[in-house]
Amino acid sequence: MADGPEKDEKTEEATPKRLEEAREKGQVAFSTETMAGATLVGSALALLMAGPALAEAAGNGVVEGLAQLRTLGREELDAAAFAGILGAALRDALLPMLLFVAPFTAIAWVAGYGQVGFRITPKATELDPSKLSPAKGLTKIFSKRSVVRTGLATLKVALVFGVVIAAVAAQVGSITPLAGQGLREVLPQALGVLARTAGAAVLTVVALAVVDLLYQRFQHKQDMRMTRKEVRDEMKNTDGDPQVKARIRRVQREMASRRMMQDVPDATVVITNPEHYAVALRYEEGGGGAPRVVAKGVDEVAQRIKAVAREHGVFLFENPPLARALHRQAEIGDPIPEGLFQAVANVLAYVFRVQGRTQAASKEQPVPAGV
Repeated sequence: MADGPEKDEKTEEATPKRLEEAREKGQVAFSTETMAGATLVGSALALLMAGPALAEAAGNGVVEGLAQLRTLGREELDAAAFAGILGAALRDALLPMLLFVAPFTAIAWVAGYGQVGFRITPKATELDPSKLSPAKGLTKIFSKRSVVRTGLATLKVALVFGVVIAAVAAQVGSITPLAGQGLREVLPQALGVLARTAGAAVLTVVALAVVDLLYQRFQHKQDMRMTRKEVRDEMKNTDGDPQVKARIRRVQREMASRRMMQDVPDATVVITNPEHYAVALRYEEGGGGAPRVVAKGVDEVAQRIKAVAREHGVFLFENPPLARALHRQAEIGDPIPEGLFQAVANVLAYVFRVQGRTQAASKEQPVPAGV
């Protein structure tokens, strides 16, 4: 019973691995309202940049067409002549059209990839038969999220319409005097009213886009949350089961210990702190190198090192300070530290003297005075 809430409640933040997997499947925080707002802003900028040029190109086309009307009206217009006229008009309008399309496309691209970044995700485009299920589709249509999205879309349309009505109402005073005036006077004023109204609508859509972007990121973060069990399972899959890792480490220690014990019979001396420390050293006379640590251990391992040394006739030398220093400062396979050269040299000199006088190879000796 106690595990129920822990398994069901997603109380943990999504891990980087979970977010990466979701991204591979195309599950990202994406705001369509931001795209709509960026599209409107891009259109407005494009009109500001290319609108006059487009209008001029269109006007020139009309003027040239009317000018050629006298000549063309007397001749039969064939396909070649029509293509020439149309090509000339398109060449005149090409640059203004590029000025219109470029900012629009750039802003739309930035708004799209700026939200999720550019990345190829094959998993997101894989064929998934479950996506074609009518039952699943109906479930999405009538889900709580779909209802909320529909309500927000309706609210957005109503809000933009209300802003447009308010903007027009605020300019009634400048519209009324236009009655009875000529087209030359009315057209600039009408364009001004239209521009101000469109600007108010665009600002409203941009504000809604910002709100929707923040909401989509918040919602995506909530959707990606994990239960504690999911976090634990992911850690096990990523780092391995802690119990398995502990068993592996134990086996590795045992294997290392067996390899270490195999080198003890070849040691020259084992320096001990009678009960707790044992360090086995090997020195090859004439080799020119410093003695090396072939085995070391404390407590139970130390006793095993000493037992193997006795069994194979390796000299045991009792010197607690030196044993502790060697165990702390040197690793297995390393030469002894330079600061312990003199102390170890004294020990080896004593061992060689004793071995030269007697044949006893596995007798534990106390530290002689002055060594």
